[in-house]
Amino acid sequence: MVIKTHLIHQKEKLSYKTFKQVLAILEGFKQNLNKRFNFSKLGLYLSLEPSEVEEIISLILTFQDLFENVFKTYTIKKKIVNNQIYLITEPHRALQCLIPSKIRITKHHLNLLNDIIYFFKFVQRGKGFDVVGNGSDLLKNVRELFEYYPYFFQERNGLLYPSELGLELGELIISFKKNSKHLKKLQVKEHTIIVE
Repeated sequence: MVIKTHLIHQKEKLSYKTFKQVLAILEGFKQNLNKRFNFSKLGLYLSLEPSEVEEIISLILTFQDLFENVFKTYTIKKKIVNNQIYLITEPHRALQCLIPSKIRITKHHLNLLNDIIYFFKFVQRGKGFDVVGNGSDLLKNVRELFEYYPYFFQERNGLLYPSELGLELGELIISFKKNSKHLKKLQVKEHTIIVE
């Protein structure tokens, strides 16, 4: 599959050298993350038009979204096959090590996960759970499940979200429950979930 970005397709005048400079300056900013980064000054320093500054910011935010959401549990690598260059993805090794291949879960916790995923998808509509302090029974259930099965969740911006594994398992449970099937053993990718 060949992907053409807006910038490549339009043959914009923003150069590779400019992007490298912006990336190098952003890397230096890691020591001052609690401060504001003046992109207007950077644009003047690099002799960029305001529209070019906006395009660079848009590109940075697009990449941030890609790495936080699309590729959050994967590593991207370059691979050459028959003189063709490809980008491939592999699951993060650290995450693979942390998640057991066999997960034992009680029926009670399975039902809690079902409720949480249903609520997340259809009521919260993708918004995370704020589990700090006292809250509803649902938030207490999210905290409880997070303690027992941290790999079913991920923390982002101070909120808990279902992880990819948690979402896939939750969706599987929802579909099984719709068909009134008895749950004893479920398979999600390379993980076997055994209901006790």
